[in-house]
Amino acid sequence: MARGRYVNFKNHSNYQVVAFTVDRESLTGDRFCELPVIPFDIVKNAYPPETHKMFIAVGYVGNNKIRKDRYLRAKEMGYQLPNFIHPTAIVEPESLLGDNCEIGEYTVISPTAKIGNNVLIGGGSIIAEDVVIGDHCYLSGAVAIAGYASIGSCCYLGMGSIIRNKISIGNDCVIGAGALMLENAEDGSVYMGGPATLLPISSDKLP
Repeated sequence: MARGRYVNFKNHSNYQVVAFTVDRESLTGDRFCELPVIPFDIVKNAYPPETHKMFIAVGYVGNNKIRKDRYLRAKEMGYQLPNFIHPTAIVEPESLLGDNCEIGEYTVISPTAKIGNNVLIGGGSIIAEDVVIGDHCYLSGAVAIAGYASIGSCCYLGMGSIIRNKISIGNDCVIGAGALMLENAEDGSVYMGGPATLLPISSDKLP
């Protein structure tokens, strides 16, 4: 996950990546991609927020709660969290994006769409007009969300999933790959299939 984001920032942005940071208990070495790796609890000392920015590159794990936590901690440290927008993506100027967002290649963000903070959207996705996506969501590649739909915070939408217009997806939901959502989803719901079927499990119980 981090390697892919590093390549994106290196090849397709004006930012220079100077280091990586991970939780101290996950540290397995002091170099990655030939750059320093700093424990998260002391990264502010080595690369202060007055002179550096940070991008939280954590993928989908633990209902996006880990990425949410690191995002909030980085904000508390005083870091600015930039967006990465692939040069092939189309993000209409009338749309709104939070910070620490990634917009993948060939993705289209339509006018009046609202994307929250810390949202990762994979390549080839289509976000239609007046769609609202909450904070800390992860959308895999080729996700399509039709107009006036809303996605709650900390949701995961699998590759190729489709959300019908005016559908409301609650917080902490998991929508499986290729699922076709034709009904609203309550908080913590897990849906699979096309048309999607509600599974008898809460998203926080998924492995």
